[in-house]
Amino acid sequence: MTGSLPPAECMFAEELLAEGCGGSNALDVRDQARGVFKAVHAGATITPDDVGNLADMLGDRQAFVNEPTEPVHLREENRRYITAALLIHACRTDDPDLVRRLRQVAPSEVHRIDLPLPLSTPCLLSLFAGLDQDERAVRDAAMRMARNIHRQTDITPILDIIIGELASPEHGRGWRRAAPADGARWALVYYSLDTTDFDGLCEQVEAAIDPSAPTQNALRTLAALFAVSEQFDRVSGLVGLAKTRAPVIGGIHDAVCGIAWNLEHARHVPSTDFPFTEAVTVAEGLATNAGHRKQVEAIRSRHHRLRGKTRAAV
Repeated sequence: MTGSLPPAECMFAEELLAEGCGGSNALDVRDQARGVFKAVHAGATITPDDVGNLADMLGDRQAFVNEPTEPVHLREENRRYITAALLIHACRTDDPDLVRRLRQVAPSEVHRIDLPLPLSTPCLLSLFAGLDQDERAVRDAAMRMARNIHRQTDITPILDIIIGELASPEHGRGWRRAAPADGARWALVYYSLDTTDFDGLCEQVEAAIDPSAPTQNALRTLAALFAVSEQFDRVSGLVGLAKTRAPVIGGIHDAVCGIAWNLEHARHVPSTDFPFTEAVTVAEGLATNAGHRKQVEAIRSRHHRLRGKTRAAV
Protein backbone atom coordinates (compact mmCIF):
# COMPACT_ATOMS: atom_id res chain seq x y z
CA MET A 1 0.00 0.00 0.00
CA THR A 2 1.08 3.64 -0.16
CA GLY A 3 3.37 5.01 2.55
CA SER A 4 0.81 7.65 3.57
CA LEU A 5 -1.52 5.01 4.98
CA PRO A 6 -1.53 4.05 8.68
CA PRO A 7 0.85 1.19 9.58
CA ALA A 8 -2.07 -1.15 10.31
CA GLU A 9 -3.26 -0.81 6.74
CA CYS A 10 0.23 -1.07 5.29
CA MET A 11 0.63 -4.49 6.91
CA PHE A 12 -2.56 -5.88 5.42
CA ALA A 13 -0.94 -8.20 2.87
CA GLU A 14 0.92 -10.28 5.44
CA GLU A 15 -2.13 -10.63 7.67
CA LEU A 16 -4.48 -11.47 4.85
CA LEU A 17 -2.07 -14.00 3.40
CA ALA A 18 -1.85 -15.64 6.82
CA GLU A 19 -5.64 -15.62 7.14
CA GLY A 20 -6.12 -17.17 3.73
CA CYS A 21 -3.82 -20.02 4.66
CA GLY A 22 -5.66 -20.76 7.91
CA GLY A 23 -4.80 -17.94 10.27
CA SER A 24 -6.14 -18.23 13.80
CA ASN A 25 -8.06 -14.99 14.12
CA ALA A 26 -10.30 -14.61 11.10
CA LEU A 27 -12.66 -12.19 12.84
CA ASP A 28 -9.90 -9.61 13.30
CA VAL A 29 -8.68 -10.21 9.76
CA ARG A 30 -12.21 -9.71 8.45
CA ASP A 31 -12.17 -6.19 9.88
CA GLN A 32 -8.71 -5.75 8.37
CA ALA A 33 -9.91 -6.93 4.96
CA ARG A 34 -12.84 -4.53 5.18
CA GLY A 35 -10.45 -1.71 6.06
CA VAL A 36 -8.23 -2.55 3.11
CA PHE A 37 -11.22 -2.46 0.77
CA LYS A 38 -12.23 0.96 2.12
CA ALA A 39 -8.66 2.24 1.79
CA VAL A 40 -8.33 1.10 -1.83
CA HIS A 41 -11.79 2.46 -2.55
CA ALA A 42 -10.63 5.82 -1.19
CA GLY A 43 -7.60 5.88 -3.49
CA ALA A 44 -4.85 3.79 -1.90
CA THR A 45 -2.69 1.64 -4.17
CA ILE A 46 -1.38 -1.89 -3.69
CA THR A 47 2.23 -2.81 -4.42
CA PRO A 48 2.85 -5.16 -7.38
CA ASP A 49 4.20 -7.89 -5.10
CA ASP A 50 1.13 -7.72 -2.88
CA VAL A 51 -1.15 -7.80 -5.91
CA GLY A 52 0.48 -10.97 -7.15
CA ASN A 53 0.50 -12.64 -3.73
CA LEU A 54 -3.14 -11.84 -3.03
CA ALA A 55 -4.26 -12.97 -6.49
CA ASP A 56 -2.35 -16.24 -6.02
CA MET A 57 -4.02 -16.71 -2.66
CA LEU A 58 -7.47 -16.29 -4.23
CA GLY A 59 -6.58 -19.13 -6.58
CA ASP A 60 -5.46 -21.42 -3.76
CA ARG A 61 -8.19 -23.95 -3.02
CA GLN A 62 -6.77 -24.53 0.45
CA ALA A 63 -7.16 -20.88 1.41
CA PHE A 64 -10.26 -19.44 3.05
CA VAL A 65 -11.44 -22.73 4.53
CA ASN A 66 -13.74 -21.88 7.41
CA GLU A 67 -12.83 -23.35 10.79
CA PRO A 68 -15.59 -25.29 12.64
CA THR A 69 -15.63 -22.74 15.47
CA GLU A 70 -15.95 -19.71 13.19
CA PRO A 71 -19.15 -18.05 11.93
CA VAL A 72 -20.45 -19.49 8.68
CA HIS A 73 -19.08 -17.85 5.52
CA LEU A 74 -16.64 -15.70 7.51
CA ARG A 75 -13.61 -16.46 5.37
CA GLU A 76 -15.72 -16.26 2.20
CA GLU A 77 -16.56 -12.70 3.20
CA ASN A 78 -12.85 -11.95 3.59
CA ARG A 79 -12.29 -13.41 0.14
CA ARG A 80 -14.91 -11.07 -1.28
CA TYR A 81 -13.28 -8.00 0.29
CA ILE A 82 -9.88 -8.97 -1.11
CA THR A 83 -11.37 -9.51 -4.56
CA ALA A 84 -13.09 -6.14 -4.37
CA ALA A 85 -9.89 -4.35 -3.40
CA LEU A 86 -7.94 -5.99 -6.24
CA LEU A 87 -10.64 -5.34 -8.83
CA ILE A 88 -10.92 -1.67 -7.93
CA HIS A 89 -7.12 -1.41 -7.99
CA ALA A 90 -7.04 -3.08 -11.43
CA CYS A 91 -9.66 -0.78 -12.90
CA ARG A 92 -8.10 2.33 -11.39
CA THR A 93 -4.65 1.43 -12.73
CA ASP A 94 -6.10 0.25 -16.06
CA ASP A 95 -4.77 -3.30 -15.72
CA PRO A 96 -6.92 -5.64 -17.88
CA ASP A 97 -4.48 -8.50 -17.24
CA LEU A 98 -5.26 -8.37 -13.52
CA VAL A 99 -8.99 -8.27 -14.32
CA ARG A 100 -8.61 -11.44 -16.39
CA ARG A 101 -6.61 -13.03 -13.58
CA LEU A 102 -9.36 -12.24 -11.09
CA ARG A 103 -11.95 -13.81 -13.36
CA GLN A 104 -9.87 -16.97 -13.30
CA VAL A 105 -9.21 -17.16 -9.56
CA ALA A 106 -12.42 -15.57 -8.19
CA PRO A 107 -15.19 -16.11 -10.76
CA SER A 108 -17.92 -16.26 -8.11
CA GLU A 109 -16.89 -12.97 -6.47
CA VAL A 110 -15.56 -10.69 -9.17
CA HIS A 111 -18.92 -9.76 -10.74
CA ARG A 112 -20.55 -9.21 -7.35
CA ILE A 113 -18.43 -6.11 -6.72
CA ASP A 114 -20.15 -2.73 -7.01
CA LEU A 115 -17.69 -0.50 -8.88
CA PRO A 116 -18.41 3.22 -8.38
CA LEU A 117 -15.69 4.26 -10.82
CA PRO A 118 -15.33 4.38 -14.61
CA LEU A 119 -13.83 1.38 -16.40
CA SER A 120 -11.62 1.67 -19.45
CA THR A 121 -12.72 -0.28 -22.50
CA PRO A 122 -9.91 -2.90 -22.10
CA CYS A 123 -10.89 -3.53 -18.46
CA LEU A 124 -14.58 -3.63 -19.35
CA LEU A 125 -13.98 -6.19 -22.09
CA SER A 126 -11.74 -8.26 -19.82
CA LEU A 127 -14.49 -8.29 -17.23
CA PHE A 128 -17.22 -9.50 -19.59
CA ALA A 129 -15.61 -11.22 -22.59
CA GLY A 130 -16.38 -14.92 -22.89
CA LEU A 131 -19.16 -14.67 -20.34
CA ASP A 132 -21.26 -17.24 -22.20
CA GLN A 133 -18.78 -19.90 -21.05
CA ASP A 134 -19.45 -19.20 -17.35
CA GLU A 135 -22.12 -20.83 -15.21
CA ARG A 136 -25.54 -19.22 -14.88
CA ALA A 137 -24.95 -17.77 -11.39
CA VAL A 138 -21.82 -15.95 -12.59
CA ARG A 139 -23.65 -14.56 -15.62
CA ASP A 140 -26.49 -13.44 -13.37
CA ALA A 141 -24.06 -11.47 -11.19
CA ALA A 142 -22.34 -10.05 -14.28
CA MET A 143 -25.59 -8.69 -15.70
CA ARG A 144 -26.46 -7.07 -12.38
CA MET A 145 -23.01 -5.49 -12.44
CA ALA A 146 -23.64 -4.20 -15.97
CA ARG A 147 -26.86 -2.63 -14.72
CA ASN A 148 -25.03 -0.94 -11.83
CA ILE A 149 -21.95 0.39 -13.62
CA HIS A 150 -23.73 2.08 -16.51
CA ARG A 151 -23.79 5.41 -14.67
CA GLN A 152 -19.98 5.61 -14.55
CA THR A 153 -19.00 3.49 -17.55
CA ASP A 154 -20.04 3.46 -21.18
CA ILE A 155 -21.25 -0.12 -21.65
CA THR A 156 -21.57 0.21 -25.44
CA PRO A 157 -18.58 -2.17 -26.06
CA ILE A 158 -20.42 -5.02 -24.29
CA LEU A 159 -23.93 -4.38 -25.64
CA ASP A 160 -23.86 -7.53 -27.76
CA ILE A 161 -22.96 -9.57 -24.66
CA ILE A 162 -25.80 -8.02 -22.66
CA ILE A 163 -28.34 -8.45 -25.45
CA GLY A 164 -27.25 -12.06 -25.88
CA GLU A 165 -28.25 -12.75 -22.26
CA LEU A 166 -31.87 -11.77 -22.92
CA ALA A 167 -32.49 -15.32 -24.11
CA SER A 168 -30.98 -16.90 -20.98
CA PRO A 169 -33.36 -19.12 -18.99
CA GLU A 170 -33.81 -18.52 -15.27
CA HIS A 171 -33.26 -21.11 -12.58
CA GLY A 172 -34.43 -21.43 -9.00
CA ARG A 173 -36.71 -19.32 -6.85
CA GLY A 174 -36.40 -16.61 -4.22
CA TRP A 175 -32.87 -15.67 -3.17
CA ARG A 176 -31.54 -18.70 -5.04
CA ARG A 177 -33.01 -17.49 -8.32
CA ALA A 178 -30.46 -16.90 -11.07
CA ALA A 179 -31.81 -14.99 -14.05
CA PRO A 180 -29.15 -13.23 -16.16
CA ALA A 181 -31.88 -11.92 -18.47
CA ASP A 182 -33.37 -9.80 -15.68
CA GLY A 183 -30.14 -7.89 -15.13
CA ALA A 184 -29.60 -7.61 -18.88
CA ARG A 185 -33.07 -6.14 -19.33
CA TRP A 186 -32.56 -3.48 -16.68
CA ALA A 187 -29.08 -2.64 -17.99
CA LEU A 188 -30.57 -2.01 -21.44
CA VAL A 189 -33.49 0.01 -20.09
CA TYR A 190 -31.20 2.38 -18.18
CA TYR A 191 -28.74 2.48 -21.07
CA SER A 192 -31.60 3.55 -23.37
CA LEU A 193 -32.19 6.64 -21.24
CA ASP A 194 -28.69 7.95 -22.03
CA THR A 195 -27.83 6.64 -25.50
CA THR A 196 -27.67 8.85 -28.56
CA ASP A 197 -28.28 5.87 -30.85
CA PHE A 198 -31.65 4.74 -29.60
CA ASP A 199 -32.82 3.42 -32.97
CA GLY A 200 -29.67 1.33 -33.32
CA LEU A 201 -30.25 -0.13 -29.84
CA CYS A 202 -33.81 -1.12 -30.72
CA GLU A 203 -32.62 -2.71 -33.95
CA GLN A 204 -30.02 -4.76 -32.08
CA VAL A 205 -32.58 -6.02 -29.58
CA GLU A 206 -35.11 -6.79 -32.33
CA ALA A 207 -32.49 -8.72 -34.29
CA ALA A 208 -31.76 -10.85 -31.24
CA ILE A 209 -35.40 -11.95 -30.86
CA ASP A 210 -36.41 -15.24 -32.43
CA PRO A 211 -39.87 -14.52 -33.93
CA SER A 212 -40.85 -18.20 -33.70
CA ALA A 213 -39.96 -18.49 -30.00
CA PRO A 214 -39.34 -15.07 -28.40
CA THR A 215 -38.38 -15.12 -24.73
CA GLN A 216 -40.42 -13.08 -22.28
CA ASN A 217 -37.45 -10.99 -21.18
CA ALA A 218 -36.54 -10.11 -24.75
CA LEU A 219 -40.11 -8.98 -25.49
CA ARG A 220 -40.31 -7.11 -22.20
CA THR A 221 -37.07 -5.31 -23.00
CA LEU A 222 -38.27 -4.32 -26.46
CA ALA A 223 -41.60 -3.13 -25.02
CA ALA A 224 -39.69 -1.02 -22.50
CA LEU A 225 -37.53 0.52 -25.21
CA PHE A 226 -40.57 1.39 -27.32
CA ALA A 227 -42.27 2.88 -24.24
CA VAL A 228 -39.20 4.97 -23.38
CA SER A 229 -39.39 6.48 -26.88
CA GLU A 230 -43.17 6.96 -26.48
CA GLN A 231 -43.94 4.59 -29.38
CA PHE A 232 -46.96 3.07 -27.66
CA ASP A 233 -48.44 1.78 -30.90
CA ARG A 234 -45.35 -0.41 -31.32
CA VAL A 235 -45.68 -1.52 -27.71
CA SER A 236 -49.22 -2.74 -28.38
CA GLY A 237 -48.03 -4.39 -31.60
CA LEU A 238 -45.84 -6.77 -29.59
CA VAL A 239 -48.93 -8.49 -28.19
CA GLY A 240 -49.10 -10.63 -31.32
CA LEU A 241 -45.64 -12.05 -30.62
CA ALA A 242 -46.16 -12.75 -26.93
CA LYS A 243 -47.78 -15.86 -25.49
CA THR A 244 -49.12 -13.67 -22.70
CA ARG A 245 -49.52 -9.91 -22.37
CA ALA A 246 -47.56 -9.86 -19.11
CA PRO A 247 -44.13 -9.08 -20.67
CA VAL A 248 -45.60 -6.25 -22.77
CA ILE A 249 -47.25 -4.61 -19.76
CA GLY A 250 -44.10 -5.36 -17.78
CA GLY A 251 -42.08 -3.45 -20.36
CA ILE A 252 -44.22 -0.36 -19.79
CA HIS A 253 -43.65 -0.81 -16.06
CA ASP A 254 -39.86 -0.96 -16.55
CA ALA A 255 -39.85 2.17 -18.71
CA VAL A 256 -41.94 4.11 -16.19
CA CYS A 257 -39.74 2.99 -13.28
CA GLY A 258 -36.51 3.80 -15.11
CA ILE A 259 -37.63 7.26 -16.19
CA ALA A 260 -39.11 8.03 -12.77
CA TRP A 261 -35.87 7.02 -11.02
CA ASN A 262 -33.77 9.19 -13.32
CA LEU A 263 -36.08 12.15 -12.84
CA GLU A 264 -35.99 11.77 -9.05
CA HIS A 265 -32.19 11.71 -9.09
CA ALA A 266 -31.77 14.50 -11.66
CA ARG A 267 -30.30 12.16 -14.26
CA HIS A 268 -30.71 12.30 -18.01
CA VAL A 269 -33.95 11.22 -19.66
CA PRO A 270 -34.91 11.43 -23.35
CA SER A 271 -37.79 13.76 -22.47
CA THR A 272 -38.72 15.47 -19.20
CA ASP A 273 -42.36 15.47 -20.39
CA PHE A 274 -42.82 11.72 -20.59
CA PRO A 275 -46.58 10.93 -20.88
CA PHE A 276 -46.99 8.82 -17.74
CA THR A 277 -50.79 9.03 -17.95
CA GLU A 278 -50.76 7.69 -21.50
CA ALA A 279 -48.46 4.86 -20.45
CA VAL A 280 -50.92 3.85 -17.70
CA THR A 281 -53.82 4.06 -20.15
CA VAL A 282 -52.07 1.83 -22.69
CA ALA A 283 -51.24 -0.71 -19.99
CA GLU A 284 -54.86 -0.69 -18.80
CA GLY A 285 -56.03 -1.36 -22.34
CA LEU A 286 -53.76 -4.41 -22.57
CA ALA A 287 -54.81 -5.89 -19.22
CA THR A 288 -57.19 -8.84 -19.44
CA ASN A 289 -56.84 -10.59 -16.08
CA ALA A 290 -56.07 -9.99 -12.41
CA GLY A 291 -52.32 -10.50 -12.89
CA HIS A 292 -52.21 -7.89 -15.64
CA ARG A 293 -54.23 -5.44 -13.54
CA LYS A 294 -51.79 -5.90 -10.67
CA GLN A 295 -48.99 -4.87 -13.04
CA VAL A 296 -51.00 -1.82 -14.11
CA GLU A 297 -51.53 -0.86 -10.47
CA ALA A 298 -47.75 -1.05 -9.91
CA ILE A 299 -47.22 1.34 -12.85
CA ARG A 300 -49.83 3.75 -11.49
CA SER A 301 -48.33 3.57 -8.01
CA ARG A 302 -44.85 4.40 -9.33
CA HIS A 303 -46.22 7.41 -11.18
CA HIS A 304 -48.05 8.63 -8.07
CA ARG A 305 -44.89 8.28 -5.99
CA LEU A 306 -42.96 10.39 -8.51
CA ARG A 307 -45.70 13.04 -8.47
CA GLY A 308 -45.64 13.14 -4.68
CA LYS A 309 -41.88 13.67 -4.58
CA THR A 310 -42.10 16.34 -7.30
CA ARG A 311 -44.73 18.28 -5.37
CA ALA A 312 -42.74 18.02 -2.15
CA ALA A 313 -39.67 19.43 -3.90
CA VAL A 314 -41.54 22.51 -5.13
